Amino acid sequence: MKRRFDPGMTALLIVSINLVQAALIAAVLFYIVDMGMGAELLSDPWIILLLAVIAGAVIINSITAFKYKAGFIRSGHEIRLLEDTLDRLERLNAVLRAQRHDFMNHLQVVHSLIEMDEYKAADEYIEKVYGDIQRVSKIMKTSVAAVNALLQAKLMACEKQGISMELDVRTQLKNLTIPSWEMCRVLGNLIDNAIYAVIEGKDGKSIRIELYEDLNNYYFKIMNSGDPISEKLAGRIFEPGFTTKGDKGEGMGLAICSEIMKRAGGSIGVSTEEGRTIFAGSIPR
Repeated sequence: MKRRFDPGMTALLIVSINLVQAALIAAVLFYIVDMGMGAELLSDPWIILLLAVIAGAVIINSITAFKYKAGFIRSGHEIRLLEDTLDRLERLNAVLRAQRHDFMNHLQVVHSLIEMDEYKAADEYIEKVYGDIQRVSKIMKTSVAAVNALLQAKLMACEKQGISMELDVRTQLKNLTIPSWEMCRVLGNLIDNAIYAVIEGKDGKSIRIELYEDLNNYYFKIMNSGDPISEKLAGRIFEPGFTTKGDKGEGMGLAICSEIMKRAGGSIGVSTEEGRTIFAGSIPR
């Protein structure tokens, strides 16, 4: 089994090695002093300089490891996001290949039904095939393949759980100012939260996703029919560690979304309208 690089464990290992080095240096010094050689050795300026250099190197390495540990962890998250995005792209590509492969078969079936004067059956068959093609066509409207793959994966997840997912895509997201994996991170977290909300909610299970633009910004809206969020909770929902899912949540998804949007110079917020919870955001063009 292929082992995955863990940046957090790597940083911890570096710190541990530095601590072991410091302990060994301390042990050697203690041994020298205990054997009565401390005064003689410590009177030599070169020995003092050498010990100072070693101690300084250990301290600097430890500080550097702690400083960059967060960066290592973030890099690990980005690697996992890229792997997940590639997996979604492969699945979407498989769907498109399957549609292309089956297209001639569908034409032959429709042609045969028409020849047999089975017009009603042909109409029903065409409607079913068109529905499948239209579903993928809606997802393929953006120029960001990773976003298309994400929407395809979430649409399939909703269908499996009996959730109605409506897509309204009116932008190609050309020249998006944030990396595609970060855009997927935001949309993925929001859609996952919407799925959780409608499953736990009492009303109908429906989600609507809107992607659109104007001259200055790209916009997104994720709406769900789950139980509305109270004003008190809405004020804290983007705080790190805060969650309304109890033991099922870590409280980091929305905080991550907020951080990404701030870095991009955009915004994100939550509101309730006509009984639906709406997470909306904008990204400068």
